[in-house]
Formats: sequence, structure tokens, C-alpha cells
Amino acid sequence: MKINMTGKRFLWVVFVLIIITCSHAQYSVLKDTYSLAEKYYSQGSYKDALPLFSQVFIQSSDKDLRAKAIYMKALCEYKLGDYSPAAVDFSDFMKMFPDHPLYFRAALYLGNCYYKLGSYLKSAEAYGIALLSRDARERHQAAKSFNDLLWGYLPTESFPALLDVVDHSLEGMVGVWWLRRLQHDGEHARALREGRKLLQRLYTPEDKSMLQEELTKVENYLKKHLVVALLVPQSGDYESYGRQVINGAKLAFSKQGITSVELKVIDSGGEPLRAAIAINDLLKTTTPLCIIGPITSDETAATGVIAGTYKVPLITPTASKDGIAELSPYVFQLLASPVKSSYYIGKFAASQPENDTFAILAPDDELGHNCAEAFSKAIIEAGKKIIAYKFYPTNTFDFSPFLAQIKEPILKFYDRYITRFPKGDPRFYDCKPDQPVEDCPLKERKDWSVHIDGLFLPAYYDEIEIILPQVPFMYINTTIFGANGWVVDDLSKNRKLTKYLDGATLIPDDFYIDPSYDKWRKFAREYKSAYGRYPSRVAALGYDAAMLVINGINSGALTQELMRDFLSGVYDYNGAAGPVSFDQNGANTKAFIVKFVEGKPVRIK
Repeated sequence: MKINMTGKRFLWVVFVLIIITCSHAQYSVLKDTYSLAEKYYSQGSYKDALPLFSQVFIQSSDKDLRAKAIYMKALCEYKLGDYSPAAVDFSDFMKMFPDHPLYFRAALYLGNCYYKLGSYLKSAEAYGIALLSRDARERHQAAKSFNDLLWGYLPTESFPALLDVVDHSLEGMVGVWWLRRLQHDGEHARALREGRKLLQRLYTPEDKSMLQEELTKVENYLKKHLVVALLVPQSGDYESYGRQVINGAKLAFSKQGITSVELKVIDSGGEPLRAAIAINDLLKTTTPLCIIGPITSDETAATGVIAGTYKVPLITPTASKDGIAELSPYVFQLLASPVKSSYYIGKFAASQPENDTFAILAPDDELGHNCAEAFSKAIIEAGKKIIAYKFYPTNTFDFSPFLAQIKEPILKFYDRYITRFPKGDPRFYDCKPDQPVEDCPLKERKDWSVHIDGLFLPAYYDEIEIILPQVPFMYINTTIFGANGWVVDDLSKNRKLTKYLDGATLIPDDFYIDPSYDKWRKFAREYKSAYGRYPSRVAALGYDAAMLVINGINSGALTQELMRDFLSGVYDYNGAAGPVSFDQNGANTKAFIVKFVEGKPVRIK
């Protein structure tokens, strides 16, 4: 048994020795084959060398020999101009032998292969790897090829993909070349947008500084080539308003010392169709940073969608129709619409601690219903009550039936508890001077006096003149809250209404000016100095629109998209014409609030 085991061990040793001997013999043969291949290669006989290197790579089990064989095989293919198989072999070499001393040189050749094949993104990726080599010569060659590729061959659309695959240390360099390419192609706006995004992903201060230097060049160029269009009437019925907007806008730019911005004035004619044609022609040939105008709601409705299609922000200084700003994310409405004003005055009314109950009397038309709904929403959101909600038709002169219906909910309450009120209560009893209270006669039910904390009237001016005296006549004790048709100057001059206006709190008309408002006073002085006459609120609105654009430019909003983003964030801006806060749709939600005190309007907010 021992002999048999010894014999087996002997046979096993012999077998192993034979294997080792054969392997060594094969290695020697393959090494000789490799040497022969090298000889052919050095003589320039790449076709003869190629199959030998291939044989060595396939048959050899020695890692170092296989690595050298596939590298040289790829090099032969490269020398023969067979760039596609060469690219495959250089790529395989890099995957199989990532720690090999020739790894970065293989990356350099791989970049050359892809360049020859027209695969510029893959070529740039390979050169990017070669740039990480410790060998100065390899880095120099890779840098020259990399820079040439990024400047002249790699499509600008491929730069984001390249940034996703190169080493972090190269992102700054790639970013700078991307911005230079975009500038060269005239895409300065895109260069600014992409550069600012890229700045956020860079790691080192050096890379950030390098990219910021290039961004500064872009910003300086854009600042010198900005166009702001003024789309306003220079002819037609609204020509004077257009001129006032132009004057206000020009004053804003001159006072801020901004002379590099071209103000391009386009005549809208004050007509929707003409305005639409004008803006379409403008945007076919020019890309303004922003458009100020038009001035009417109909014009803006016709042009807002077009501006949005071209993705150019449009600020209308005077269009007041509700829904204008919803035409496009690029449309902004400087005047608070009657509906927005109704909501705003509703919030104010509900915020007063003494107010709990409200009623609404509004025109029975679309605007009247929308204003009433907005006011009601603000009241209900605050947890207060709407006790009556009435609408009257056009051409109503006697409002007593509607006011009587507003009183009715309270009268019904009185019906149930009239016996609990003290005798002689002036709300219900008609007591003469020195008359004993027990002898005072009960008034007719319709003459009972009721108290409502607030009555909202989004009425038109000619209706307001009729309604106001009828409210106390119907024995309604209340504070009037108003929006829509409250023309403050005309109301304050109407002496017949003085006693009925006292305490009325409202959003004033679009032309209201508070002469004590410091922003207005400063603007009015500058306007008179520049043009020799005092301005209207229309001029102030043009000034405010321009100031918003100027503030955007100063904050770095040098492209249409960035300007839109800037305007979308405007909140609590106090302009010459009043406060501005844009909602998510671009509509102004703020306005002055005026209260009549002894017949005179006083701004309280």
C-alpha cells in the first residue's frame, strides 16, 4: 500500500514537472514570437507584426506579456490606419490593465483613434484621462489635443455629457471652453445660464475663480448689448399715454446711469392687432431682454402670448384686466386688477379686529361677480362672516330693494329677540326728545336700524354716487369698503357725497396719486426737472416698470430667462406709483389703501 502511494506521488510530481516544462517552453516560444513581432514593428512592417502580437495575446497566460501584446497589437492597427479595431484594443487594454505604466499613453492613442473616427465626445473623454498622467510629455500632448477638440470639433451640445464623465479636476477647464464656444457662437445668454449652473458644481476655489473670470466676460458683453423694448402707442387715441410711459422709462435709465442699454421704442398704435403685428416683427429680428408695454388690456391680451412663445418677459405698466398675467409665465402686470384689489381690500378689512360681519353689493356682471367672490374669499379665509351677497342689474337707480335684502338676515334675528331689547332702544323705537321710553312707538320693521361691520361695494363710479346716500337712508350703519370704480379725485370733489364718504376705505383708481408719498415726490421732482412738467401716474408706472428691469440687470438677470425669474421674485417693492408684489402668475397683488376722513382721501397703507 505504501509503495502504491509513493508511486502515485511520483507520477503526480512528474506530471507537474511536465506541465511546468511545457508552460515554460510555451512562454519561451511566445516570448520569441513577441520579440519577432517587435522586430517587424521596428522595421515598419506593421502588417507582419499584427498577427504575431495577436497570437501572443491570445495564447499567453503571462499577464505582463499579454498586456504588452494587446497594446502593441492596438498600436499596429493605429499605424495601419485601422482606427476602429485599434480603439477597441486600446479600450480593452485600459479595462484589463488599469495599473499598467502604459495606461495613460493608451488613453492618448484612444483619443486619437476616436478623433480620427469622428467620435469627438469619446475622444475628449479619452484625452481627459490622459491629462491625469504623471508624465509631463503625455500631459502636454493630451492638453493640446483636448483643447483643440473642445475649441473646434466637439459640438456645444456634447459638453454637458463630457462634464458628466471627466474627472472633477477637469470640470473647470471643460466649463471655460464651453463658455468660450458659446460666446463664439453668439449664444451669450446660454453661456451665462450654463456657466452659473456649472459654478455651483465646481469643487476647488481655483476652478471657481477660473470659471467666474470667464463668466465676468460674458456678463460684461451682455451688459453692453442689452435691448429693452418699449411697446407703446406713438399714434392713435392713446398716444399721450404712450409718451408718458416712454418718458418715465427713459428717466429711470438715465437716473441710474445705465447708458449701455438700447431702448427700442415700437409703436403699438393702441390697437390689439397692430400691437400683435408689431411685437411679432420685433421678435423676429431682435431678442430684447424685456418688453415694457403695452398699455391697454386688449393690446396686452394680443401680445402676451406672443412674448411668451418667444420667451421674452413682458411687463405691462397699465393693463388692469384680470387674468392678463395668466396668459404666459413671461407676462407681468404692474397694476393690481379689480379682482386682485378686491381680495386685497378684503384681507385688510378682515384684519381689523372690530370687523366680524360683512355684506356685498355688486354689479350683476362678470367683473362684479369676480370682485365679490375675491372679497368673500378673503373674508372667509380670515374666519369672518358674509351675511348677505346681492347683485344688481345694469342701469339700476333705486338700490333700496337690494339694501333691504342685505338687512333681512339681521331683521330676522331681531324678529326672534325684539322683546328682549330694552324699551326705547333707538334701533327699534322712535323716541321724541323728553318722551318717556315706555311711550316710544315701535318703528316699522323696514326702518329698524342694523349694523354691519363692512359693506363691500365694487361698483362703478356713476353707481357709487347713487348708492352711498341710500345706505344710511335704509338705516344701515356700516363701513364702506370699495374697489374697481372708486375714482378718488372725483369723489373728493363731489361735495354732495362728503358726509357719506366719511370712513369709506378702498382701493383707489388707477390714476390716484398720493402727493405725500415720498417715492412719488422724488420721482415727480426728477420728472419735472427732465421734462418741464409734472408727471401723471401713468408716467410713474412706466418708471416703475423700467426700475424693475434695471434692478434685475443690476442683480445679474442678463438673459430673458433670468429676468423672468427675477421678476417672479419681486415682493414688496415700493415704486413711485405704489407697491408691487407679483404672485405666482405675475399679477401684482398689492395696492394703496385709502380712507376718507372728513371728505379727504388719506392713504393708510
